[in-house]
Amino acid sequence: MHRPETSRNRSARAWRPLRPALARLRASAASIVAPISIAPVAIARGVVLTGVVAACVAGIGAAQAQAPAWPSRPVKIIAPYAPGGVTDFLAREIGTALTQRLGVTFIVENRPGGGGNIGLTMLARAAADGYTIGEGAANTLVANRFLYTTRPFETLRDFTPVAFVGRLPFVLVAHPSVNAGNLRVLIGAMKAGSLSYSFGSSGVGNTAHIFGELLARRAGVDLVHVPYKSSGEALRDLIAGRTQLQFITPIELAGPIQQGSVKALAVAAPARLASMPDVPTLDESGFEGFESPTWFGFIAPAGVAPEIVRRLNQEIREVLATPAIRARLARAGLELQDMSTEQFRAFIGTEMTKWEAIVRDSGVKLD
Repeated sequence: MHRPETSRNRSARAWRPLRPALARLRASAASIVAPISIAPVAIARGVVLTGVVAACVAGIGAAQAQAPAWPSRPVKIIAPYAPGGVTDFLAREIGTALTQRLGVTFIVENRPGGGGNIGLTMLARAAADGYTIGEGAANTLVANRFLYTTRPFETLRDFTPVAFVGRLPFVLVAHPSVNAGNLRVLIGAMKAGSLSYSFGSSGVGNTAHIFGELLARRAGVDLVHVPYKSSGEALRDLIAGRTQLQFITPIELAGPIQQGSVKALAVAAPARLASMPDVPTLDESGFEGFESPTWFGFIAPAGVAPEIVRRLNQEIREVLATPAIRARLARAGLELQDMSTEQFRAFIGTEMTKWEAIVRDSGVKLD
């Protein structure tokens, strides 16, 4: 005998297809908040799950609200060169100051190789959570784009510019055995005697390498490049007399020049340095096109939350405004410049055009 369908039967039948979905909701909610009791509720014209969904969303929001604020654990700084060079020096100097300000450790991890490409490839592939940042420079972020046929990253696509640090000129130095007090005399002697000198740098494709090759081309002399893992290693071999020349930053020169281990021939900068007023610029020595100093800044993987990027930018700028650090970096020859993240991004864009011409004129091309 057929019995008429009751409202209870209708509601049970309407509920049955939704049970798998409810089971999944129950499992998701259990991982975020305390288990939510879900039971079939009969409603005359259908079943409404708004209350269940709202409870799950509220639980997710509560869990997110309880997430620790950045930074809550150590932050890694990837330095794409070996210890002992200017990149390593700046990463450690600023990382130490950030550790003191923010109460978490900023750990410098040196990842040399590939002209800086190895370290920056690791950075591009790191989680975009603000706990891995890196130090970039003119060569790694800009010049390498024109040196290498292919790279596993694109600067303005795969990185977020965080904070600009400053510019740093190069000084051309020579071993004391080189019989020349300035660059003009050196080039004249090399041409007259058909001399060939070697110059060291912190690796193939770095700015010092590019400047050395550019000088050789413009002067019409033979300079043999000897790459090292760091500029510090190259400087040690120069002092030992194994090489004769090197383009190097003032940060690494104070001791060797005072001790007479090396002598400065020219400065690759628009003007003479206050710390070396008697050393002429390359332009004064008859060689134009060396006015572009190298520069440094901090970057992060693309996709880091804007609030973390702004916080890092603010903290680094405040570190660089500290009188003690400003004085220490100024003595090392670093010209600090304050930039927002947006200004840093625009700066990188303009540097692309400048360094494309420098790399082309140097004749350096890798892979």
